[in-house]
Order: sequence, then C-alpha cells, then structure tokens
Amino acid sequence: MKPFLSIAFAGLTLATGEARAADLGSAPLTIPASQGATAVEIGTNWYVRGDIGVTFDDMPKVSLSSIAVPPPASPFAPISSFGDTSSTRTGFVGGLGVGYRFNDYLRFDGTWDYNTGPGENRSGVVVCPYGLTPVNNPATGLAAGYLYDTTNTCDGFLNVRQHNNTFLANAYIDPGTFSGITPYVGGGVGLNINTVQGGLNFYETANAQPYAADLTPFNVIPPIPQTWVNAAGQAIAPQPAVLFAPQIWNRSFSSTAYRVAWALTAGVGIQLTPSATLDINYRYLNGGTQSVLINAQNGLAVKENNVSQQIRVGVRYMLQ
Repeated sequence: MKPFLSIAFAGLTLATGEARAADLGSAPLTIPASQGATAVEIGTNWYVRGDIGVTFDDMPKVSLSSIAVPPPASPFAPISSFGDTSSTRTGFVGGLGVGYRFNDYLRFDGTWDYNTGPGENRSGVVVCPYGLTPVNNPATGLAAGYLYDTTNTCDGFLNVRQHNNTFLANAYIDPGTFSGITPYVGGGVGLNINTVQGGLNFYETANAQPYAADLTPFNVIPPIPQTWVNAAGQAIAPQPAVLFAPQIWNRSFSSTAYRVAWALTAGVGIQLTPSATLDINYRYLNGGTQSVLINAQNGLAVKENNVSQQIRVGVRYMLQ
C-alpha cells in the first residue's frame, strides 16, 4: 500500500509541474512600453499689448530774470511779461509692451510709451538797452553810470516743443472676473527720457531787427561805473540783470534729460475672445522734472514737471 501511495504522489507532482510549465509556456512575455516625452505647452502665460490714449499734461513753466526791472515808479517796464501759467494741455500717448500672467491674480509687464508732451508758445515785451549812454551825477559832474532807458524795448517770442519716451516695469493685481469683466490696479517704475527743443527770439520794437546790442563799457579815463542809472543819475535798485557785454539773446535749443519715472494705474479688462482682452485704464504718470536754462544772459528758463494723467485703451493678447 505504501509503495502504491508513493508512486501515486510522485505522479501527481509530476503532472502538476508539467501543467505549470505548460501554463508558463503559454503566457507571452510582456515588457512595459517606454513612455514618450510629456508634451509641455510653453508660453501660454505670455502676452503682448498695445495702447493708445489721450493725456492731460502740465504745461511748461517759463521764468525770466529781472532783465526788465524798471526804475522806481516807472510806468513803462515790464510792459508785458512772458508770465507763467499752471494750466494743462491735452496730448497723445501710444505704447507697446510684453507681459506675463503669473497666476489668476497677478501679472507683470514691461512697456514703452511715447508721449508728445505739451508745447508752449509765449511772447512778451521787455526792456533791452539798444546801446550805452553815459549819465553824469548832477552833484559831482562825473559820470554816474549808463542810462537804463525803459523806452528801449524788445518783443520776445518763445516756442517750446517736447516729447517723452517712457520705459516702465509694471505689476498688476486682478482681484477676480465678473461677467467677463476684470477690474485691476497696478503700478510701475522705470525711466523717462524727456527732450525739450525750440527757439527764443527777441526783436527791437523800434525797428524789428534781431536784438544783438554791444554793451561793452567805454574805455575812458576816468572810467564810467558799470552801473545802470536813471536819467537823474540815480542808481537803479535792484540792478537789472543785463550785463555790460555784447548781448546775444536769440537761441535755438535742444536738451534731453533722463529721469526716474513712476506710474499708478486702475482699469478694467473685458474679455473679447479666449486670447484677446480689451483694456481700458486711467494712469497717473510722473516722469520727473527737467529745467532748461535757455539763455544765461537774460535768465530765461523753462521748467517741465512731466506730470501726465492719461486715459488709455488697448488690447492684451495671450500667446498660445
């Protein structure tokens, strides 16, 4: 009995092994397929933008030293002045930019804007001595100085033109989208390049000739004091800032200044398509102050604050 059971168990074991071997032989050998590179969409958060708008800019301020100081109680000068105003003038602004949306609430862009800037035309009448006339002191009989004749006047004309190139790095916060409209606020800092150019011309009222008087003091003995006096030989106080030297008041000028610029912006984005957004915004831009001394002989200077309030309309386009 025992030999029989041993033979039966051995046969069963052999049959089971053959079945397992058959099963292994029938199963195909599979190797996991290698995965290809995952496609990554690049640049979907980048956008380009273009804007145009209208600006309300501070006008240049014109100053003139006391070249037209009259004698005490004189009714003549200054007959009229170049004056100064604090008005604003409308202009044009246009710009381009490239930006990146960091997430649904924060985005950044770099922009370049060109602003025509306000121009200025001013005119005025000032005293401008046509020549030198010695005046004696009645008490001493000696020369007291040179006559400051307030009937010697010049008609002055100033024209100023300017433009700005502004480069800003900006950041914006988009708090949320409501019915396709996204309000936002933002600010930026960068560089403003302001160019001021124009011309300054004075003409003698008596003959309309360009003013270019030779006020070189007489070389006489005893020397005549280099003092402006009235017809009675009394020194004018304060002394007019007209030097005793050849006068060349007419100028053409061009000056460029580089200043730190900063801006504050508030606006709304209106979704036009999945890629395009209409951008309507208000921006306050401060491009720094520039002062230009046009003529050191008469002290005429122009100061521009480069402060601009802008209403702009543009389009932001997401790159796909």
